[in-house]
Amino acid sequence: MSIVAVGGAKGGAGRSVVAAGIAVFFAQLGKRVLVVDGHPNAPQLATSFGCAPAPMSVAPWADPTVEPRGRDTIVPNVRLLSTYGETGTLTGVSLKRPREIASHSGADHVVIDLGGGSQAALLDAMLDVDAAVLVALPEPSSVEAVYRWIRHAFARSLSHALKTSPPALNAMRATLDREGAPPAPIDLARIVARAEPSVAPIVWESLHALRPWLVVNASRSRVDLELGDAMTHLSKQRLGVELQFLGHVEYDEAVSLAARKRRPLLVDAPGAKAARNLERLARKLSASLSGVEPGSERTKPMPVEPPPATHYDTLLVDRGATDEEIRRAVRRMRERYATDSLASAGLCSLEDRENALSRIEEARDVLLDPVRRRPYDLSITPPERSSFATASEAAKDEPEPVELPPMPELTPESEFSGALLRAVREARGVDLRELSARTKIPLTSLRAIEDELYESLPPAVYLRGFVGEVARQLKLDADQVARTYLRRARERGMT
Repeated sequence: MSIVAVGGAKGGAGRSVVAAGIAVFFAQLGKRVLVVDGHPNAPQLATSFGCAPAPMSVAPWADPTVEPRGRDTIVPNVRLLSTYGETGTLTGVSLKRPREIASHSGADHVVIDLGGGSQAALLDAMLDVDAAVLVALPEPSSVEAVYRWIRHAFARSLSHALKTSPPALNAMRATLDREGAPPAPIDLARIVARAEPSVAPIVWESLHALRPWLVVNASRSRVDLELGDAMTHLSKQRLGVELQFLGHVEYDEAVSLAARKRRPLLVDAPGAKAARNLERLARKLSASLSGVEPGSERTKPMPVEPPPATHYDTLLVDRGATDEEIRRAVRRMRERYATDSLASAGLCSLEDRENALSRIEEARDVLLDPVRRRPYDLSITPPERSSFATASEAAKDEPEPVELPPMPELTPESEFSGALLRAVREARGVDLRELSARTKIPLTSLRAIEDELYESLPPAVYLRGFVGEVARQLKLDADQVARTYLRRARERGMT
């Protein structure tokens, strides 16, 4: 069983649409799904599933003889549970104990639609599920709300983790009182860990464990489509929190038409572009919950303070980045820290922006100057592992060379299929995760490209950019690869 909570951030961002889409996708896989309408202000999911709101005189979790199995909806395998009492007020227990409801529901998946905000009950609910999904609009106030939710969520999580250590808890509360609001999680973690070193492992594990998902709803422009990736990078860099980008949902009139009919979008208009977006992000979430996607698996929590950021961290590039990759990264980071940047709205003050831009320019100057870059690399790399170590020293630690498969024969007439791209990648010794890091393309999308899972890929206009970037990283003709791959995809029924 898995529990998904959709909430946080700003109200009116379309959480009910996303929650309903995830629930319907799970149901279409043959799973039993319980959707819980936990919105604190007004019920919305009932209408989405063609049900009239039905206040409950007795909360199912308050009476052990009543099991919270919910009511039938118009969607097979989906049942609905309201969290409202006779007075129309939220009972609150569902928010405090989502796992208690799940354990009695008989469902394979529980999807909870929560309201926006950072109230204690909402935070506790979002922190007690398998996947917390934040929905944001491409608007400054909505982006700000995401970062604000992250700050409050970590402070709430850390307060629970430090209950057995009064000195550490007091240090955290003193910081919150002094600041007036939770600071960046990475800053709060450092303050508490240094004030009470004995709890440092707990602090860093708590920070590592906060990994919410992000959905950008009602996307219209190229900037909107790039917003998710930009926010995940800035969240990691500025807040120290891994905000995972689940996907975007394009603006689509079909959403409002389905709402008027009181039907979930995936049922009313499964071919609509927004419905395909919802299905794609629900599939990614399902893979993460089931552990199918290696890239989504949680690594071992980090029990120590993260090291200081390097110039490579500042530009979000790897150590082997070329000059052209560094120049592109500089342009990208300048845009993200510009005063009118949507991705960094509410993330930093004007002084913080100036400091960030100064670090970007310093990183650029060092990494684009071979005379300065080499000693800098030596300064941040242990000598025994430095790429500039002598041949005899390097040979001691180098693994046995791996024999690569032969490079396939390529001609100007070659038609690039997924299998051919995989063969070229393997012949060049490039791991799929390494390729994902270089291109910033999700691991699931790269697998879908190589496996030719067209239903899991974005529309052709975006797929062309993905395939072209893969080609450039593999030192192939990007135009030829994109042209032949998309032609092959269209011939095989890609819409």
